[in-house]
Amino acid sequence: MQRFIVSSSFAALTLVIAASTIALAPLGVRAQADGPATRYLRQRHEEVSRILRRPAASDATRAERSREVTRILSDLLDYDELSRRSLGSHWAAQSEADRREFTSLLRQLVERSYEQNLERVVDFEVRYVGETVASDEATVRTEARSRVERRQPPVEIAYALHQDGSSWRVFDVVTDGVSLVRNYRNQFNRIISEHGFAELLRRMRDRLARGRE
Repeated sequence: MQRFIVSSSFAALTLVIAASTIALAPLGVRAQADGPATRYLRQRHEEVSRILRRPAASDATRAERSREVTRILSDLLDYDELSRRSLGSHWAAQSEADRREFTSLLRQLVERSYEQNLERVVDFEVRYVGETVASDEATVRTEARSRVERRQPPVEIAYALHQDGSSWRVFDVVTDGVSLVRNYRNQFNRIISEHGFAELLRRMRDRLARGRE
């Protein structure tokens, strides 16, 4: 659990800057350069970039800017689906109240992670590599390259999205081959197996409380 926030901070940040390459698509899956999920994600990224490029000379203006970005990313990231997939087989065993608390805690922790790193977004330029669609789910691949460290290789990140009405929502981010959902699931499963679900909630509450001190 000690690495939970560290490992999630850049992955959460890449909700607005990201990319990955994936294996050859199986039969029945179509690939395209600029599909609907890519266009939707690009629009959200451009909105965030415009907000972050606004001058913010005071704590109040920076806080307002952060709130605007959080609203966009909250709409983009499907915390319910992220929570369900992160708990895996443990999800069905929990009460509705415990599921709601877990989802709320995870959301607050992820939001805090990217809020602490928002200023880094403008340091990256993004190239959209391609999109693979299967039924109502899509994988959007992008490359994010640092404008500051030009010699550094681009970060490869894949967004896994599913369609929600006329919108698309992200439920996983894979950064250089490392899945946010899989990373969470491994950590959560270990804690639950050794100490129980109540202990996982306690640790998440404690982590959140320490960040507010």
